[in-house]
Amino acid sequence: MYWSVGLMDLGIAAVIIFEPIFLFIQGYSLQWIMFFYILVYGLYILLLPFLGRMVGKIGYEHSIFYSQFFLIAYYISLLAISQWGFFFYIAPLMYAIQKSLYWPAYHADMSVFSTEKQRGREIGGLETLSIIVYIIGPLIGGIILKWAGFGLLFAVASVLFILSALPLLRIREVHSRQEFSYGGSFKKLIDKEHRRNFFAFLGFGEELIVMAIWPIFIYVILKDYLEIGSLVAVATLVTSLLVLYLGKISDKYSKDKILKVGSIFYFLSWLIRGFAGRAWHILSLDAVSRMSKEMIWVPMTAMMYGTGRRLGPLTHAVFFEQSLAIGKFVAAVLVSQGGCC
Repeated sequence: MYWSVGLMDLGIAAVIIFEPIFLFIQGYSLQWIMFFYILVYGLYILLLPFLGRMVGKIGYEHSIFYSQFFLIAYYISLLAISQWGFFFYIAPLMYAIQKSLYWPAYHADMSVFSTEKQRGREIGGLETLSIIVYIIGPLIGGIILKWAGFGLLFAVASVLFILSALPLLRIREVHSRQEFSYGGSFKKLIDKEHRRNFFAFLGFGEELIVMAIWPIFIYVILKDYLEIGSLVAVATLVTSLLVLYLGKISDKYSKDKILKVGSIFYFLSWLIRGFAGRAWHILSLDAVSRMSKEMIWVPMTAMMYGTGRRLGPLTHAVFFEQSLAIGKFVAAVLVSQGGCC
């Protein structure tokens, strides 16, 4: 799992911050970029219950493996937008299918294989590994873009995606024995028993703004791919040490207290983002934002995996991802209606 996550995140880290920038330099307005993500998460919400059932039948590891081919198809479609505009509508479908196959399987795997007494530490370890490759990835992406362009960047990421799936094929395959209906998955979202969790996960919809608007904001200020990659790498480096520490203390101390402190700092980081006008402003804000976000994410994810183990790993993973997707969908709609153009 660690090898798989590390290789996949290295590929994603090299390219993800440059995705909305790619659409932006193709001439798409912020409103159209938001519409792109509305398509992604609208399709994701609809496909998750259907493909989630398929994940249970074909197995978690094989689902993750097959999802990588759709991720490659997504980046091929993204690159093709520069030549054929209709790929603007195909790329979101490829991305939604990939996410629907990958994330339920990944979360279900973590629920099954993580150890209860050190679940926070294990999640913190995975998060730290991801953060380490997110230090290297943006630098690699910035260097490739500066000297070669988006075509080579997407190709390098695609190779890493395939390599990331291979280690999982050596793990004992897990199939879900739970049956859940398509309509039942949507009913669970409004069920009174799960309402608090739904709104907690829904709040992570702000990630859409971090994914789509914040990179363009940085690009407008810096206008240099390598400088963007370097800045994000340094901000991520500052975060990595805290995440490892958070993983340890989340097993010993109240997760609610860690969540509350993280929420306050994360809220404040959002309030002042719009005032950033220099590279060091962006660096400071990005570092604080990442650290406080991890203070929320690590303990919440540990609790989510514990609940998933009790209620059913796959069905709870689908519930978790649908809640996140709805939050991001709503965020994209609100931003697009806010007059971005």
